[in-house]
Amino acid sequence: MNDSGYQSNLSLLRVFLDEFRSVMRQESPGLIPRLAFNYVRAFLSLLCQYPNKKLARLPLYRWINLFIMCNVMTTFWTMFVALPESKNVIEMGDDLVWISGMALVFTKICYMHFRCNEIDELIWDFDYYNRELRPFNIDEEVLGWQRLCYVIESGLYINCFCLVNFFSAAIFLQPLLGDGKLPFHCVYPFQWHRLDLHPYTFWFLYIWQSLTSQHNLMSILMVDMVGISTFLQTALNLKLLCIEMRKLGEMEVSDKRFHEEFCRVVRFHQHIIKLVGKANRAFNGAFNAQLMASFSLISISTFETMAAAAVDPKMAAKFVLLMLVAFIQLSLWCVSGTLVYTQSVEVAQAAFDINDWHTKSPGIQRDISFVILRAQKPLMYVAEPFLPFTLGTYMLVLKNCYRLLALMQESM
Repeated sequence: MNDSGYQSNLSLLRVFLDEFRSVMRQESPGLIPRLAFNYVRAFLSLLCQYPNKKLARLPLYRWINLFIMCNVMTTFWTMFVALPESKNVIEMGDDLVWISGMALVFTKICYMHFRCNEIDELIWDFDYYNRELRPFNIDEEVLGWQRLCYVIESGLYINCFCLVNFFSAAIFLQPLLGDGKLPFHCVYPFQWHRLDLHPYTFWFLYIWQSLTSQHNLMSILMVDMVGISTFLQTALNLKLLCIEMRKLGEMEVSDKRFHEEFCRVVRFHQHIIKLVGKANRAFNGAFNAQLMASFSLISISTFETMAAAAVDPKMAAKFVLLMLVAFIQLSLWCVSGTLVYTQSVEVAQAAFDINDWHTKSPGIQRDISFVILRAQKPLMYVAEPFLPFTLGTYMLVLKNCYRLLALMQESM
């Protein structure tokens, strides 16, 4: 793995905190070191979960990636086989939550395995503004918004990284305080999972499940950060588009020169529209898995919290933690998706706000009208055939979870 691709990702992560601190210390907005996307891609590469064209040329990297996927699938099946051994509703709910979570992990790392080259293209396309439209930009407003997005994304990575490590520790340390069980309820051949019969094998499996859990949680965190960064970068590009639109009205130039600049901005708008379509295609399966897993995790965790509250407070606390994780995950997706929705509609208002556009030539007026008309159709990230990631979808998921919860309570 001495390939420059792997080593460059390692070097990038080493300077991440230094670059983040340098941006935070800026007294006035300046150029950001790079898109925050790159840090997540580097972390995924180090986790051996990103076999793009460059890294896939490394035989060892390919084999490690394949081994990780097989390990996740094996863990899923050992959990699934153990489901009939559940003694009561609380234990069955615990098993179903982990099975749903493991299915989500496997789905997302599979999508990352097959779509990483498309994600490379998306990261390249998201730098269109700095690369093509304004390569030597010094506008403080634009730099301020880019700096804000960089700080939000990087801060989100750091905070989620700390929270996930806390969650991981809670998973594999909690059984040590109990009656000598594995972190996850699994069934292995020859009853290797039983401490009384195979103590050495049991502790090997305990350590292996703990390491697998840590790696899986880091992997799904970084995969989610790629998706959420896609949403945030789309919202940022739409905001920069609005700024460019409004600044067109401040230009005191001829209609010909105005039309040239306007066409450059329109090409940027068309680029964003195509980018959203490309991202929807690249992430569609992961979007669907996210919505279905969020619905099942929130429903089961909430129901099991109420069922275990009077019987087993320790299990109830565990389900509360799982419920909070599911809520936070879905909230991040839907809030960032709503930013894209609202900012895409704002483009129409920005075009209408161009100073004295009604005094321009008929051709320019027609082009501006077309932009206003197109921008009235909002851009959305959609889990086809399901609903888009917006706060409306968030509320709909919560309503359906509540209905299912009420139905399950009545049947008890």
